[in-house]
Amino acid sequence: MNFFKKLFGGTNNGEKSKDGTTIYTYNEQADYEPPAPMEYVEEIVAHFETVFAGRECSVFHEIISDMIHIDVNVMSPTEEEPFWVLYTTGMSDLPMTIPDEIQEQMEENFDRAEVMIFLPASWELTQESLQDENNYWPIRLMKQMARFPHQYNTWLGYGHTIPNYENYEPYADGTGLNGVVLFQLSEEISVIPTKDGNKVHAYFLIPLYKEEMEYKLEHGMDALLDKLFELEDDALILNPNRRNTCK
Repeated sequence: MNFFKKLFGGTNNGEKSKDGTTIYTYNEQADYEPPAPMEYVEEIVAHFETVFAGRECSVFHEIISDMIHIDVNVMSPTEEEPFWVLYTTGMSDLPMTIPDEIQEQMEENFDRAEVMIFLPASWELTQESLQDENNYWPIRLMKQMARFPHQYNTWLGYGHTIPNYENYEPYADGTGLNGVVLFQLSEEISVIPTKDGNKVHAYFLIPLYKEEMEYKLEHGMDALLDKLFELEDDALILNPNRRNTCK
């Protein structure tokens, strides 16, 4: 589809080394604090309304928040780009905890982030339909990823791989996908300058199968992307029953 050139922009600004791969586990206890101020919401929303112009917009507001307030913003499909765009706000209100030795290797600061995902135009996103976990799980995944680095005093970035719990549980009954890798689209989409001089990096969530996560650990991010992009549209627009590229 012709929108892929816009999405990739011909370059990739993330880390690509094999040793950058991380598998996180969930055996730590999270400390909870009052929600942080929602500092960058207006700038993030304005950014997405610019790069995905001409879409109707709505928000799934979080009713109860702990250390940060995570909302999921929804942008409707268009004829030219027939997919929903979903992105979070609130994750970037607190900086992620990046180890000093990692930060020293970075050319810029990557400690402010949000996450995003594309859903097919046929995906049901009404309040009623989201009572079904088969419809809701991508939103749950976004909220989990947005909260993860703050709960566990860590960070997320390009190429990081996170299984759905230690035993790789499928996200819902209607899918076998059971983990996720963080990707970045073109800089035009994924880098959001802010008025205070920071940059918010929007990481694109690509749900994976266990075999694909294991393949990435052995062969690296670029090798996995080569396999995923054989799927064409299914590489970026979520298909809960897509082919497992490493089966």
